Amino acid sequence: MFLTNRMSSGKAKHMVRAESEKETNQLKINGVPISVRPKENILSAALRQGIDFPHSCRVGGCATCKCKLVEGRVQELTETGYLLSDEELDNGYILACQSIPQTDVTIQVENKETIFGIVFQQKVLTDEICEISIQLEGSLHFQAGQYVSLSIEGLDAERNYSFANAPNKKGIVSFIVRKVPNGKLSNYIYHENLVGKKAKLKGAFGNFYLRESQKPILMVAGGSGLAPILAILEQGILNGTKRPLTLLFGARKKEDLYKINAIQKIQKIWKGKFTFIPILSEEPINSSWKGKRGLVTSFIRDHLTKSTEAYLCGPPPMVDAATKELLQFGIQKQSIFADRFSTIDHSLSLNIDDKTLRSKAGFFDYIKFFLFHAVGLMSIVSLLLGGMYTTIGFFSLLFFYIVGDELSGDDKSTPSYTKPEILTLQLWLALPILWILFFCSVWTMSPIDTLGFGSWLTQIFGFDFNFAKENTSILVHGYAVLFTGLMIGLVGTITAHELTHRTWDPISMFIGRWLLAFSFDTIFSIEHVYGHHRYVSTTEDPATAPRGRNVYYHVLASTIKGNISAWKIETKRLKRKNLSTFSYHNAFLRGHLMSVCLVILAYLIGGIFGMLFFIAAGLFGKALLEIVNYMEHYGMVRLPEEPVQPRHSWNTNKRISSWTMFNLTRHSHHHAQGEVPYQDLRPYPNAPMMISGYLTTIVIALIPPLWHYLMIPKVLEWDKKYASPEELELVKVANEKSGITLLMKSNQD
Repeated sequence: MFLTNRMSSGKAKHMVRAESEKETNQLKINGVPISVRPKENILSAALRQGIDFPHSCRVGGCATCKCKLVEGRVQELTETGYLLSDEELDNGYILACQSIPQTDVTIQVENKETIFGIVFQQKVLTDEICEISIQLEGSLHFQAGQYVSLSIEGLDAERNYSFANAPNKKGIVSFIVRKVPNGKLSNYIYHENLVGKKAKLKGAFGNFYLRESQKPILMVAGGSGLAPILAILEQGILNGTKRPLTLLFGARKKEDLYKINAIQKIQKIWKGKFTFIPILSEEPINSSWKGKRGLVTSFIRDHLTKSTEAYLCGPPPMVDAATKELLQFGIQKQSIFADRFSTIDHSLSLNIDDKTLRSKAGFFDYIKFFLFHAVGLMSIVSLLLGGMYTTIGFFSLLFFYIVGDELSGDDKSTPSYTKPEILTLQLWLALPILWILFFCSVWTMSPIDTLGFGSWLTQIFGFDFNFAKENTSILVHGYAVLFTGLMIGLVGTITAHELTHRTWDPISMFIGRWLLAFSFDTIFSIEHVYGHHRYVSTTEDPATAPRGRNVYYHVLASTIKGNISAWKIETKRLKRKNLSTFSYHNAFLRGHLMSVCLVILAYLIGGIFGMLFFIAAGLFGKALLEIVNYMEHYGMVRLPEEPVQPRHSWNTNKRISSWTMFNLTRHSHHHAQGEVPYQDLRPYPNAPMMISGYLTTIVIALIPPLWHYLMIPKVLEWDKKYASPEELELVKVANEKSGITLLMKSNQD
């Protein structure tokens, strides 16, 4: 659907090379040559060979890996108009994770200077914060407010820290570091004597710097977030800035305030009006403190005008709360600049590229996925037989999944498949199965024998299908709605989930979107790939259920917000491509029209009752998707700017669920490496585990008291075992909003 070729505007030196040639192409990244295997994308090649390439979702949903195509030609696997701006498209930018070199290729990514220096000063500022100063061996180009990746001799760890001073001719840089619980580098910096040790800096990065403007400035800092603020203030003095400025500095207690004298000196020499307000949130009432008390964000409105330009730096919850306050007051988003401090240790991510333990797939490894098709065909037979057979079929399906998962245990095998075309065919076969299911289930509601279908079956099998249809009770038809909706979810949505990730394959995209049309959810092919995979486990993601949310509310909220998100994503793409919103090019509208066609067809097959039957079954199928979303990421949190890791999805290795759902159960790996096909997903046993298999967990989710009884301990375990220090700050906010006593109480522990 989206397969395109992009050629650099420069001269390609190797255009005559045949694309089918087996030897690898050469890729140059900022001048560094590496090799690329056939059909390997740029990002995978870079990471495989140890190149530190910026990335996050790996499925073309976030644009973190964008780079400039300088020379050569690439095959693009997805529609870049969903993510790249007009300017970036005009300047030849591509997504590394979605670009396969067709020739030798040269690209440029954000420049990363590496420079060394010596630590010459180290000061403890508070019980948690210290400052180090480094004499650089050469010049480093940066703007006040930016950050670098810092490592220090004696410890194998690298973290991002903002400069605490403006650039200077002496080549001296300072950093303010907060001691993070279990933080290797921050504790090393705080506790060890570093004077004389060698430091390595890579950067600079970030777009947190003072903009040229005449607007009044509001700065809000918390903890070590004061560092880039100090750098910006120092640069403002050097530039002779005259703009009025207010600095709100939040801390817990008096002992946590630092650099007060330095700020007061800046206040005296700032050329415009300068207001400095320190605010304490946990200072004892009987102390000598005469200043402001409370959360720093609660004082923002007192210092705003409609033209204020805001600069926010500190823990993510503070930045998020401040941003919300500013937007509610009417400050435009383009006037808010933020730096959310993060010290997540990415070395904790699971090794998802290790294939050394895989054996070659045998016959059974292929045939086991046909169990999916057997379930679909048996369901069709049960619906046609009607009466007690439909009832037995429905409850047998529940029994098969729920009891089967419990008895059969886990599937942790990871065979290496040499014939992926068979596995793709298995996916494609879902569409004819679902079409047959659609016709047969709607036919059972028809007042007539549409197309003589029942008579034809009777002649073949000797069973009176028309009689069975006429004598099926309303209760059984109710079971049939649930049965059909369940199969629309299993056969349609689950298969479409895999197919619509293959944005480079027009056949898979065509089949996938038609499968989604049965559940009125073709927008899934837009929102899921370009929205959900980008924002999963954050408050920006409609599909991620926050702690305390009721599953029935989630079905409704996620459906509405998901459609709104997909509409925004699609209209933005059309605008960038200079295409009309209300035209054939709009995949959002085109997809919903596909569902409308199915509704009309259901009416032609089964009349008004057949149409209503299909609508009810399709909506139930859509609800199942949202229930699955609910349980796959319930209660998890993530910083939007941090790469998705296996810990951000609930996983299960139950055998029946895995075999009949194309390894959707291995969801942790899927979100960590979204480009990996289902057969290659890994069953990480140390990933967060959901309650049981998928259908079991769905049933439990539908009983909110039971769900919360079983899930609260798992969520608390996730906080303790998987959450980073920054995510724990988000956890506190999520717990407070949940309304669940045990979660709120955990904030005090």
